Amino acid sequence: MNYPEIDDLPDFPVEAGFAVELREAVDGGLHVHFVRSAGGEELARFPAWDHADRDLRHFTPYDVPIGSIDEPYGDSDEAWRIQIFEHGGFVYVLQGDEPHAEEFEMFFRVPRDQYLQAWAFVIDAYNPITPLDDAS
Repeated sequence: MNYPEIDDLPDFPVEAGFAVELREAVDGGLHVHFVRSAGGEELARFPAWDHADRDLRHFTPYDVPIGSIDEPYGDSDEAWRIQIFEHGGFVYVLQGDEPHAEEFEMFFRVPRDQYLQAWAFVIDAYNPITPLDDAS
């Protein structure tokens, strides 16, 4: 798929079982993966985000990768590009195989609330809120 126009958005498949996971990479670090339900098939990933577990210790909801259709969140590396944006109650994810990809082999959409809940779950796992009066 080429970078979408508004008319293309209904053609994106909906991933209802979406989850965010950290998985072991070849270098031994953990990388962020978007998967089809917990422990499931990979939908997209951040291969250049090394040791994401360390970064997530400082993450807040404002750090979640999301943009608008006019200014999508984007990241890329030597053989990869991802674009993420919200529109009309969905978060759209496109992943290509080159850093300046205009055609994307992987594309899907997730209900906005589900996308944010999946990120909240993984952020909480690595950056839990601890009560100030907790003696432990």
